[in-house]
Amino acid sequence: MVQEFNMYAVIDLETSGGKFNEEKIIEIAIIIFDGKKKTQTFSTLINPKVKVDYYVQKLTGIKSSSLNNKKTFDYHAKKVMALIDKKILIGHNVEYDYRILRNELKSCKIDYSSETICTINLAKEIHKDLKYYNLNFLCSYFDIELLNHHRALDDANATLELFKKLKK
Repeated sequence: MVQEFNMYAVIDLETSGGKFNEEKIIEIAIIIFDGKKKTQTFSTLINPKVKVDYYVQKLTGIKSSSLNNKKTFDYHAKKVMALIDKKILIGHNVEYDYRILRNELKSCKIDYSSETICTINLAKEIHKDLKYYNLNFLCSYFDIELLNHHRALDDANATLELFKKLKK
């Protein structure tokens, strides 16, 4: 009997805000998960080369001015692709992160597609009666620590813990 073995890339992005399909990544976190444990973690701030919406700055605490000396996405694109390639992408509202990530990679002339798992949809399938499905509520409900909500690495870690609880 062959054991099915999936590798996962848990992702969370913080973005600049702005018009649909014009959002830029300002922070990215990727956690590689082999189904049992984390095998790799990548997290960095990114210079979006656009002004970060005031609302996003308030939500994340990431100021436009603090990104000016950071590398742009194209500097990180190959490393990001190497991490996520041939892995199932997991995220909380993964469609949003997936769309923006694909747009950023496309701007670097990298074609990317992946199978995705959304922890919101997973939670809705398993727990149909919950009042909310946002990350904050689900972390509280499942007793998962969420330290700096709306920061990529903390949200990615919480999303991974949520995924593990929902898979049980």
